[in-house]
Amino acid sequence: MIIPRRSLLKQLLFVSVTAAIAPSCLFEKHKTGIPLKHMHINTDQESVFASLLATIIPETDTPGAATLHADLFAWKMLDDCSPKSDQDKILNGINELNLYCQTKFGQFFNRATADQRIQILTEIEAKKDISKSLIAFYHQSKGLALQAYTNSEFFLTKVQVYEQIPGRYHGCVKA
Repeated sequence: MIIPRRSLLKQLLFVSVTAAIAPSCLFEKHKTGIPLKHMHINTDQESVFASLLATIIPETDTPGAATLHADLFAWKMLDDCSPKSDQDKILNGINELNLYCQTKFGQFFNRATADQRIQILTEIEAKKDISKSLIAFYHQSKGLALQAYTNSEFFLTKVQVYEQIPGRYHGCVKA
């Protein structure tokens, strides 16, 4: 079989370009997470934080933190409204939570089962041999989860119906 020189050069060029580009596409170790202005997080930190918030506000007959994307709200609030020291405390808290979960169950928090996650959060609530920084991280994360949930569209339209000011007019009401 005779291959024309032009098609041979095209195939050779295609193979060499593919060989040069493929490793950078396949072997990226730490993918960057959501784009933030002041914080730099990776997908692992993002996943652990999302798992933590989903464990704090789980799915029931109402949507939980995962459905309402409470983690995205919390990251945005941390990025825009928190000082650098609080941002560093959150990132260190995520690493400390992973380390605690790994010593307890041999796996990261986002890969643990729901029962294991609840057990870890129960121990943090009970403050059993837990560092103060991990407890502070948990309470800050819990506050962000509740803030995200109570500011969600679901909560303001279905649970606590928000009525804009000035509200209803009640004409003839006895004082």
